[in-house]
Amino acid sequence: MSLLVLLCCILPVSPGDVRLSLVDGTQRTGELKSFDGKQLELQSEGQLRSVEAVELLQLEFPAAVSESAAAAGAEQSVQRLYLRDGSELSAAGVQRAVTEVMLQSDVWGAVRVPVESVSAVRLQPEGPGFAEQWGAFRKRDSEKDLLIVVKRDGSGLDFLSGIVSSIGAEAVEFLLDGEKVPVPSARVFGVVFGQPAGARAKFSAGSRLVLQNGDSLRVSDLRVQGGELQCGSSWGQPLRCSVERLRLADLSGERLSWLSELPVLREVLLSADPEGSLLQGLVDTETQQRLFSPRRDRVLQGSSRLRLRGREYQRGLCVHSHSVLSWALDRRYETFELTAGIDDEVAFNAAAGHAVRLVIRADDAVLFDELISAQDPPRALRLSVSDKSTLEVEVDFGDGSSVCDWLDLADAKLWLTQRK
Repeated sequence: MSLLVLLCCILPVSPGDVRLSLVDGTQRTGELKSFDGKQLELQSEGQLRSVEAVELLQLEFPAAVSESAAAAGAEQSVQRLYLRDGSELSAAGVQRAVTEVMLQSDVWGAVRVPVESVSAVRLQPEGPGFAEQWGAFRKRDSEKDLLIVVKRDGSGLDFLSGIVSSIGAEAVEFLLDGEKVPVPSARVFGVVFGQPAGARAKFSAGSRLVLQNGDSLRVSDLRVQGGELQCGSSWGQPLRCSVERLRLADLSGERLSWLSELPVLREVLLSADPEGSLLQGLVDTETQQRLFSPRRDRVLQGSSRLRLRGREYQRGLCVHSHSVLSWALDRRYETFELTAGIDDEVAFNAAAGHAVRLVIRADDAVLFDELISAQDPPRALRLSVSDKSTLEVEVDFGDGSSVCDWLDLADAKLWLTQRK
């Protein structure tokens, strides 16, 4: 799939085109005529071609709207719903009743989600000043609900712990120490819903959709006919929208796992600068962790996608030198596949010979241990992890310097062992 973006740059597309990424590593481009869950019909080079569903990994759609128009649409939907399965929806008019959360989506229309499926809701625009704090609150483990408000001086976010019994247009009903307190909705930035200790997110099998407005949903029973997509949501509600709303349909869930979506066993940035270097100690530890800890599907700083030699990747990790990450394989996977290289954001600023060291281990076996230079072309790796329990990736200083040490593990994925 690493050739997908290159093909995007070479092949002309029309608004009705779709790019297919197949299990065998090849791609096809054409007009999507239909998909019934078992077979996809593609109009390509003057012929109607059929592709079996078992051959499909991903469908990528060209932008049906400009980036500025998509951004404007996202700004109009200032509210956002976060589900426990990782889905996110732009929303307006969010309300919470006893058993469900209701909202209006400009893509799906009226949406009703059971409360137990919702992890958080943001009621106000996120803005660059609160994004990091809001993300930190959403990661907190709490058995009680967290009512997130903006501090009176506007310097940041604060929270109260209790029970949110309802969310309305005018007020949020909050139970604090046994007393019901109505809080004006305009003052509430968001709510993070609690869950019992030890509860784990349930990820439903099926497909994952990414929309032009940035929404993402886990869905099942995907169908396309006459330019309309139909599917079932992870919370059981039938959904439909125009195909032009889609950016990506990931059908790979039962065949592989994306590394950026797997929970880590260990993730640590040991130090952003080599011991004894002139830069060591100039940045405090807390700031180092905030700026240089591994990022998923984005570069270390900013919101840009991973990019290697002009090819953009939707998934992967960007890792700074002197970092170690590990994941549980539990003998479920047979192959680890990725494209490794210094991200374009910094690669062209690097001096000749600059390099990082990449070491990949599975249990006690070293699968890869080499220097990767900023001048090197991206390295496509396919490594066997069959019958292994743990995967570890270590990125270290390759030349005694931390300058431009942004290593992309682009399109990093683990292929599931196919049981016969």
